[in-house]
Amino acid sequence: MPTWRSERPWSWKLPLALVIAAGVSLSGVQDVPAAERIAEIAPGLPPAGPMLQVGEELVYKVSYAFLNLGTIKIQVLDQREHRGKLVYHAKAYIDSNPSLGWLVDLHVLFESIVDRGIYSHVFLSVDSTEKEIVSRQIQFDYDAKRATIDLIKQERSKPIQRIRSDTIAISAPIQDGLSLFFYARENVLETKKVNVPTIIDDVEVKTFINFMGKRTRSEIDAINYPVDVLEFDGKADYVGIYGMTGGFRGWFSNDSARIPIEARMNVILGSVHIELLRWKRTNWIPPRFTEGKKP
Repeated sequence: MPTWRSERPWSWKLPLALVIAAGVSLSGVQDVPAAERIAEIAPGLPPAGPMLQVGEELVYKVSYAFLNLGTIKIQVLDQREHRGKLVYHAKAYIDSNPSLGWLVDLHVLFESIVDRGIYSHVFLSVDSTEKEIVSRQIQFDYDAKRATIDLIKQERSKPIQRIRSDTIAISAPIQDGLSLFFYARENVLETKKVNVPTIIDDVEVKTFINFMGKRTRSEIDAINYPVDVLEFDGKADYVGIYGMTGGFRGWFSNDSARIPIEARMNVILGSVHIELLRWKRTNWIPPRFTEGKKP
């Protein structure tokens, strides 16, 4: 079984879940050339469609049993043109709870460039600690069916080190750790089962998702009424960030925005709960669940 490898293996495998901030900045991220290359794509174009909305910001709290493990903040920053295609630029900040530093110390930045079909074209991950910054950039060339992976490491106040640069074959348009979040949103209104090609580190794996079209209700602290949601489930036959592995289940708003309201995911040590904490999205009001209403 492929595993998500890291320069800090134990911190990656402590319990939390997917890519979904707690006020802990990723200081020094700007020093990594890969982060700069993400921003070199051409200027913005007209406003985004109904699901992908430029300016959207979603913040989630992540808990394991009685522990508040941290937060995940996801942003859609802008539209751009990349190699003649209209694309969207998204970021995710994943931060562990500072008060749990004895258990887990995790501060990760994800960036993705995705097209209208919600397939990744560029993916950047930056793992930041007090001692060093480790970044991995993956660029996908679908015409050539390959991906180029650059791994860069920089210790604080020391020169950048290029650890390695590899090229791997890919079989089809692919998802990364962040674009998979948007892929699920794009498809949750449908009823189908899919094995989604996903890249984890430098390995192509499959993420199974069962879009059931099952309408139900979700109740969370941030919304004072039951939310009309669509439920789906799936399975990851690999070990991802925070030790995510095996089964997962999600509940997304039953509307055109398809906002993830909550999720439950299996990790190596048990199950974690991810819940919407706050949001910024133009004209979005969580849909109220009403018995008997058609999906």
